[in-house]
Amino acid sequence: MKLEVFKEIVEKLKEQDGILNKTYGAGIDLTNIFDPIQSVVSYLIGSIYGMEGLGTFEWWCYDKEWGSNTELKMTDKDGNVLCETIEELHQWLEENADNTFEIPKKLSDAERLKLIENMFNR
Repeated sequence: MKLEVFKEIVEKLKEQDGILNKTYGAGIDLTNIFDPIQSVVSYLIGSIYGMEGLGTFEWWCYDKEWGSNTELKMTDKDGNVLCETIEELHQWLEENADNTFEIPKKLSDAERLKLIENMFNR
């Protein structure tokens, strides 16, 4: 993906996240409205960069707060800091892309119930 396109996608997601935070702060929860859009973006990022790439992308956006949380670091095996800037994130994703992404399987009602029962040892 071209860096300029990648940056625009990240900026639009950040904008959307800001809107969600503001409306939630005002007592309006729009999360369910934006969930399908977020799923589409995740599927696209995952299909381009793979499962590890998607995880890294989501970590950078949400945990690392769009790169602003300088306390969180991603390092390689030698301790070198990676993905501090959006440009470094893009470069890492491009260099480590693979085709491991699969759309998550939807569970049936029976499968969900069994999962919940297993969580609570029933």
